[in-house]
Amino acid sequence: MRYSLASQALCGTITVSALAVPNEPVQKRVQHVDISSFKRFPTEDPQVFLDQSDSTIREFFNIGMFNDGPMDEFGKWLDRPQAILEEVEDKLELQFEKFEDQVEDFFEGISDSKDKEVVQSSKCQTKNQVREISRAKNPFPDFDDIFGIPAKQPPRQPSQEEEPQILPDSSRDANQTEAAAAAAAATCNPSNPNVRFEWSNYSQTDRTAFVQAIKCLQDKPSGGIQFNGSHNRYEDLISVHRGMTVNIHQTAAFLVWHRYFVWVFEQMLRDECGFDRAMPWWDETKHAGAFAASDVFTDQWFGNLPPMTSNGQGTCIETGEFAGTTLHIGPGSANTDHCLSRAVDESQTAQSNTDFTNSCLSMKTYGEFANCFELGPHGYGHNGIGAVMAEVSASVGDPIFFMHHLFVDHTFRIWQNANPSRRTTISGCADKANPCTPITLDTALSSNGIRPDLPVRQVLDTLGGTFCYRYDY
Repeated sequence: MRYSLASQALCGTITVSALAVPNEPVQKRVQHVDISSFKRFPTEDPQVFLDQSDSTIREFFNIGMFNDGPMDEFGKWLDRPQAILEEVEDKLELQFEKFEDQVEDFFEGISDSKDKEVVQSSKCQTKNQVREISRAKNPFPDFDDIFGIPAKQPPRQPSQEEEPQILPDSSRDANQTEAAAAAAAATCNPSNPNVRFEWSNYSQTDRTAFVQAIKCLQDKPSGGIQFNGSHNRYEDLISVHRGMTVNIHQTAAFLVWHRYFVWVFEQMLRDECGFDRAMPWWDETKHAGAFAASDVFTDQWFGNLPPMTSNGQGTCIETGEFAGTTLHIGPGSANTDHCLSRAVDESQTAQSNTDFTNSCLSMKTYGEFANCFELGPHGYGHNGIGAVMAEVSASVGDPIFFMHHLFVDHTFRIWQNANPSRRTTISGCADKANPCTPITLDTALSSNGIRPDLPVRQVLDTLGGTFCYRYDY
């Protein structure tokens, strides 16, 4: 553990004081906290969404057909066939934008006459109907076999010497106008965006820089009295989330507002704490049912992930960069000092699995996908980490919140990749009023002044609005 000279002197003073007054009891740091009053995130039985999903569509996501990848300057994939999912007669249908010569060769190579008839019929219509394709022996062959694509290389890990990619707007002043932000967006080139790297592909030095930048926000003073209960700059974010909790959960604003919120967090790291690396994200599907074993939760980074105690308490985190953190906002609407605590339940984290995620990805509409993921892997992930992370309004108090929501945003982007119209359309309620306010492309997303408000239209497309990023896969 590192100590400054000042802290060493302070420790020395405490020691002398304790020796000088032997009858004075030495106060120990609290190790556990009662979390019975913490409000947990709502979740739904996974089987409900599994029954709603289409197994063939799930498989298209499972093989990575719509995952993130390199694009040309026009936003076309470079490493996969150009295909989209479209709703036809109330069903999702896989349609290729164009057939390549290699596809013709593949069709000719099909030996089974029934399979040939199915595929030929789809070919003549310039589309593959999902329910017909699912009857073929090989529902969807490997891209490499069809298109002659070279074997995929593992995601690139940024070297320690490499100059990090920084968003074009990373140095924007907090008071910059929305018009200026829109003008900056025109410079985004889909073939050269910023890339968010999965934690396992993120270098050790980048990990250190990331967690220390978060710690930097915790050490800075609050931005103002408008952030109720906040004692530091990081807690300003907790205050914003708490103040907007009602209308940013279980409404159509959930996905777009949290995407915007993660971007606000990133801009604070860059502008206020000098963070100059690519952003990380955490693929929770790799660790479903075993979050505590992930190297995200180590003494070097975010600290350990202990289980709930036998009497139902959370454990105060005393390892990692955020050891000994005292939170001043929450639980709920209270402003009560309490420790950063966790209480993992791996039966809950197990629901952040690939099958549940892909069941959500197979949903047809924005509302269906948002509802599935919010009440599915998102809610189970929060509750699985437990304690502060499971406290709905003040869950931002645990810095792992942002790694979790980077996973949420990654999944949202993958769902959008399956059809370009998903980056330009939205529907549903922006709030819980009765009657509600419909969400539109012009609905403003706010962070209570931490960064400029942005309309939904600038948040939906991460490669065409104010943002300019994709994920490494």
